[in-house]
Amino acid sequence: MVEFLYSTGVRVSELASLNVNDIEMGKQELIVYGKGSKERRTYLTDGAKFYLRRYLASRCRDGKSIEDLQKEPLFVTLDYPHNRLTVAGIQYMLRQLGKRSEVENVHPHRFRRTIATDLLARGMKIEEVKEFLGHEKLDTTMLYCTVSQESVKASHRKYA
Repeated sequence: MVEFLYSTGVRVSELASLNVNDIEMGKQELIVYGKGSKERRTYLTDGAKFYLRRYLASRCRDGKSIEDLQKEPLFVTLDYPHNRLTVAGIQYMLRQLGKRSEVENVHPHRFRRTIATDLLARGMKIEEVKEFLGHEKLDTTMLYCTVSQESVKASHRKYA
């Protein structure tokens, strides 16, 4: 789930509503329905695809196949009957992971902000990051992205 959140930049509500058949594994992409029921395409990294396949394979018990999971929720509770994870459940799991890892302030939105910042740092245009995140306004994307002082310094040397 951590790799999936980072790879796709989805909002926690978008993550909670996904079903297995929303993922096009071959193309490593998915469609999510964001704020205002707006549809947008997002993508899986190779790492996210690897871990997602592993996770789905672990759910294939009692004679179930990946095809049998297609209409089921993507992320489910550990306990039988394996209900869809809620927004609160996802937030709780990530907080617990943060505590065990001794990392402060771990929450789903942190991954969204991190991927936005990382994409910008790697050279993606801010307009493309805006589209990737599903923002209406560029100003919203700007709030998400932290720019390191090293990046400013390097850009200054390059352009000044």
